[in-house]
Amino acid sequence: MSIPERFERQAQNEALFREVNEGIAQLRERAQAWTPEGTDFLCECGEEGGCGMRVRVPLEVYERVRAQDDRFVVKPGHETPEIERAIEWTDAYVVVDKIPAAEPFVADDPRGAASS
Repeated sequence: MSIPERFERQAQNEALFREVNEGIAQLRERAQAWTPEGTDFLCECGEEGGCGMRVRVPLEVYERVRAQDDRFVVKPGHETPEIERAIEWTDAYVVVDKIPAAEPFVADDPRGAASS
């Protein structure tokens, strides 16, 4: 199964924001700036140019999401059912998992975590 080109671009945009958030996580770790409530990351939705919204995510959730290269954290309502499914949701964030057809477009995880 293939997906339309616009959804390929959207998945690639999500991977780009994942890299930005990895930089934020590294800076926070070096500064020991994690709080029990989590830290603010950029929404990893694939909106062209990014939506610019912040997502507060607890460290353990962020680490669990980063353990697989086909998972992302987005603001509620920013899910794209054509290329992903919500697997965890709160009022603050939604964890989405890419469908198999979209996985090749997000497989460049900075941590090298493989999807399962």
